[in-house]
Amino acid sequence: MTGAGGFVGVNLCRELAAAGAEVHGTVRPGGSAWRLDALGQTGTRVRPVELTDAGAVRRLVAEVRPEVVFHAAARSAYDRDAALGAAAADAVLTLAHLLDALAGRPLRRFVLLGSSLVYGAGDAPHREDEPLAPATRRGAAKAAASLLALQHARETGFPLVEARLFSLYGPWEPLHRLIPRAIRAALLGEELPLTEPGLRRDPVFVDDAVEACLAAAEAPGVAGRAINVGSGREVANEELVRAVAEVTGRPVRTLAGAFPARASDRPHWAADTTLARELLGWRPRHSLREGLARTVPWVEERLEEGLGEGRAGGDAAG
Repeated sequence: MTGAGGFVGVNLCRELAAAGAEVHGTVRPGGSAWRLDALGQTGTRVRPVELTDAGAVRRLVAEVRPEVVFHAAARSAYDRDAALGAAAADAVLTLAHLLDALAGRPLRRFVLLGSSLVYGAGDAPHREDEPLAPATRRGAAKAAASLLALQHARETGFPLVEARLFSLYGPWEPLHRLIPRAIRAALLGEELPLTEPGLRRDPVFVDDAVEACLAAAEAPGVAGRAINVGSGREVANEELVRAVAEVTGRPVRTLAGAFPARASDRPHWAADTTLARELLGWRPRHSLREGLARTVPWVEERLEEGLGEGRAGGDAAG
């Protein structure tokens, strides 16, 4: 598991360990460490590895001899000051090093955790076969990694599948993102900067996304495919905030328009989940309110630990 210290990574490691798997997880040396205690509690063997170092990746693969690889390592979406070379290296070079190191080795499945940011604007739910048209540098890097990975799988028969994740939320999410900030605003009576009404996303509870990734690791006939992981239902930012208020039983005071729209924000954004249902036998188990009800206690615990400061409201609607 690469990117084990990230939002998806820590949740995936926890589920793999609970299922009895021997889990090895890479983290970036000197990277964010606030999730590592939770990761250590899973029994995951944490390995600080710089994945842009081809030699380090080869040594890691030779030592671990993995049967299944989940590749989730990625630079933070909020690291907007990173040099272009660093962003490209994180998305493409690390992937290439892993694919090279794994060539010729017995491997059941390689699951690339992709992103819905590879898609462009549109009114209909996004399909996996539509042209990639990212609107951000991060989306472009994810699209480049997707194209490289899927082409490699088609040419070589490498057992790779890409899970294109939509708007995940839940425990261990970055605390400055919309849902944790909305929960904090409800609990503490703070004002929440928000975008103008009408911008939408496809929210997916992280446990459901983890189940989709695990299904992608086992399902037959999916090598060389990209598969959307979303709810298939788009929800406006202001609707998300109202749902938080309903679940917490407390109002959320918003400042509409105080947070400017980003290049990736859209009036329509949802996944076509046909392939996930047909190829993985997967659909999300949690409704939005059920997922929020499981997220609120986690945010409360982080606030008690003093980890809820996050950033100023700028990324609240992200």
